[in-house]
Amino acid sequence: MQDPAQIEIRDTLDGLTAARIATLYRRAPLLRQTDHPEKLRESFEQSQLVLSAWVGERLVGIARVLTDGYQVSYLCDLAVEPDLQGVGLGKRLIDEVLTRVKGTELVLRDSNLSTGFYEHLGFTPVENGWMRRA
Repeated sequence: MQDPAQIEIRDTLDGLTAARIATLYRRAPLLRQTDHPEKLRESFEQSQLVLSAWVGERLVGIARVLTDGYQVSYLCDLAVEPDLQGVGLGKRLIDEVLTRVKGTELVLRDSNLSTGFYEHLGFTPVENGWMRRA
């Protein structure tokens, strides 16, 4: 099992290809659209914060955030390779996100796949939200 302290966290898009991101999403699993590589890559280019986790040249984790830098930050994606889930990498990525968006309210949408994970990290559920697909 990989020591999460030995995993390199990068805040650049260097090395992040749509194929690598889509593979991680499918393996994690993170239920995101992966069928349009150019749009997937563009979603990362348009984000204010992208953190990726690497073991050598292997992408093993990712966190993507949209933020106004003042009031609200939205954690769009958090994905960790299955063989590294449970060793603290997800927490490490969240901690780094919290440091970088300090002072804002960090919100996210959760799925049934990660029930309990965010609560364990100090997040509280909210019921006063709405969603509509454009």
